[in-house]
Amino acid sequence: MKKKNYLLLGLTMLLCSCQDYLDKPASNDMDIDKAFATVIEAKKVMNDIYSEMYGNAYNVTARGVIYDCAADDGIGGYAPLWTDKVQFGMWTPDDGGGDGEEGSIPTIGFWKNTYARVRKANLFLENIDRAQGSEEDKVLMKAQVRFLRAFFYEELIRRFGGVIILDHSVDPNNYTELTNQPRNTFEESVEWVCNELETAARDLPSNVAATPNKVGMATSAACYACIARLRLQAASPLFNTDSPVSSEYTDIQCYMNYDKSRWRKVVEACRKVMDDPTYSLESPQSEPDDPELEPGTWEYYYRKFVDRQFKYTPEIIWLSHPTIDGRWEGVNAMWRNRTENGFHWMNGSYQLAMEFEMYPSGLMPSDPESGYDFTNAKQGEDRDPRFKATLAFPGAKYDKYTYQPWAGGSDSNNHGWAEAVLTGICLQKYIDPMFSDSDPNNGGRGNCRRNFTRIFALNELLLNFAEAQNELDATPSQAVYDAVNQIRNRVGMPDLPTGLTQDEMRKKIWHERRVELAFEDFRFFDIRRWRIAEEVMNGKYIQGYDVPKPQDGGFYNIVNVKRPLIFQKKDYLFPLGTSEILMNPALQQNPNWPKLSTAAN
Repeated sequence: MKKKNYLLLGLTMLLCSCQDYLDKPASNDMDIDKAFATVIEAKKVMNDIYSEMYGNAYNVTARGVIYDCAADDGIGGYAPLWTDKVQFGMWTPDDGGGDGEEGSIPTIGFWKNTYARVRKANLFLENIDRAQGSEEDKVLMKAQVRFLRAFFYEELIRRFGGVIILDHSVDPNNYTELTNQPRNTFEESVEWVCNELETAARDLPSNVAATPNKVGMATSAACYACIARLRLQAASPLFNTDSPVSSEYTDIQCYMNYDKSRWRKVVEACRKVMDDPTYSLESPQSEPDDPELEPGTWEYYYRKFVDRQFKYTPEIIWLSHPTIDGRWEGVNAMWRNRTENGFHWMNGSYQLAMEFEMYPSGLMPSDPESGYDFTNAKQGEDRDPRFKATLAFPGAKYDKYTYQPWAGGSDSNNHGWAEAVLTGICLQKYIDPMFSDSDPNNGGRGNCRRNFTRIFALNELLLNFAEAQNELDATPSQAVYDAVNQIRNRVGMPDLPTGLTQDEMRKKIWHERRVELAFEDFRFFDIRRWRIAEEVMNGKYIQGYDVPKPQDGGFYNIVNVKRPLIFQKKDYLFPLGTSEILMNPALQQNPNWPKLSTAAN
C-alpha cells in the first residue's frame, strides 16, 4: 500500500474571504499530493500560513492581551490575566497552556506554536515545485512563505535569543531529530533570518497598495522592515555587549562582544524603505464621505489605526487583515471601555499618560512652565494630539460617548464587574470613535468594527533609523532630527530642540517611541533590549486615578495600583518550557530561570 504523507494544517481564524491572498486555507489533514497538485491548491496552503497572522500585534497571548500591559505602560483589568504573573514576578517555565486561557503566559505556547508554523512553511517550500502551474506564480509564492517563516523566527529571537534553526520539516509528533539538537547561537540565528529575508525580497514586489486584492501580501519592503527590527534588537545593549546582564549569558543569548557597526546594518535596512517614495506619513480620507481632516489633529493621527475600508495608507508596510469584515472580535471587546460595552481589560498607566507633551509648546506636563493642572478634569486639554487618540482619559469626549471612570460614572467599578477599571485610563487606540457599540442603531456587540493589524509601518522604521543613526554619530546628525521631526510634525508637535548631545537625543528617541508606538507591543521589548527594565519596573507601582472616588470628591488624586512590580534579571528573556527541555536535553534554558533539575522537582 502506498504510504501517504500528510500535511497537518491546524487552522486558525480565516482571513477576509474577499482577498485573493488571504481567502481560503486548506482543510485539516490534507494529503500532500492533493495539496500541491496545482498552484491553485497550493495557494490554499500558503493562505493557511498567512492566516497565522492574527491578533493585535502578532501575539498568541490569551484574548489578544497586549504585551505592553505586562510592562510599565499599563495593567490588566481582569484578575486572571497572564500580565499579572509577569508584572509581579510569578511566571515560570511551565506557564503558557492554551492560548485561549486568560492566565496563559506566552512562554511554552509561543515556542511550540511558532515551530508548528515554521513546519507548515517548511512543508510548503519542500513541495511547491511539484505543483502544476505557472513557474512565475511558484517563485512568488515561495518568496512569500520564505518571508513568513523568517518573520516567525524573528519573533522567536525577539523573545528567547538564539533558536533552533530548522529549514526543513519535522513531524511535530516525532522529536527524534530534535532530541540532541542545541540552540543556534544568537549571531547564527540573526544572520540566518536576515539572509532569508534578503533572499525573499528579491522575488517580491516593493508595494501592493495599488492592488486591493493583495492587501496583506508580503513585499520586499516588509522584508527590509523585518530586517531593521531584528537588527535593531541585535544592536541594542542587551545583546550587543561584552558585559552581559547576567554571568550565565552565553553566545546563545547575546553576541558576547560589542560592535558599533551593528547599528549601521539597521540604518541600511531602514533606508531600503525610507528611500521608496511610495511610503510616507500621510493619513488620507478613510471613506469618500469622511470629512477632510486637518493635519495635526488627533483625528488625523487616529485614522491610521481605524480605517473602515481596510485599505492601505502610504504609511503601512505590511498588515494582517481582520478575519471577517464588520463583525465583532472578542479581542476588541477586551480593549473597549464600559461605555462602549467592552470589558476594560487594557488599563493605561498614569506614567504613560504623563509622557504626552503639552500642545503646541512641546513641554512635559511636569515642567513648571507648562501650565498643566493636575487637579481637575481639564488634564486632557492642550496635549499632544496622540494622547486622545491613544488613551481615553477621564472626561474625554468622542463622537458617540464620553469616558467616565469615576464613582457613579458609566465606566466606574460600582457595578460589581469582575473586569475593572483600575487606573481611570483606558486604551482607545484601536477603537473607532465614530462607531459606538452601545449605540442601539449599531445592533450591539455583534456588529463591532474590526480593524486590520499594522505589523510594519513607516513610523516604526523612522524611529528605528533615528535610534541606530544616533548611536553611530558622536553628535546627532540632521538625518536623526529629520526622522524624529517627521513623526512629531505629522501631529502638529514642534521640532526637537537643536544642539542635543548624543545621550539627550537617545532619551528623546526613547520618549518618542513610547508615545508614538504606545500599545503596539514595543514598550515591553524596548525596555528589555535597552537594559532598563529593572530600573523602570522593579519596585515601582503602576499608578492611576483614585477610581473608587466621585469626580468631585478625590478621583483626581494619584494612587498606586495593586502592588509593586517585580523585574529580575531572568525576565529579560522568556524561559523555555520544561516539557521542551525534557524532550531535548541539549536545549539550553535561558539564564537565571530554573534549570531542569530544579524545575522538575
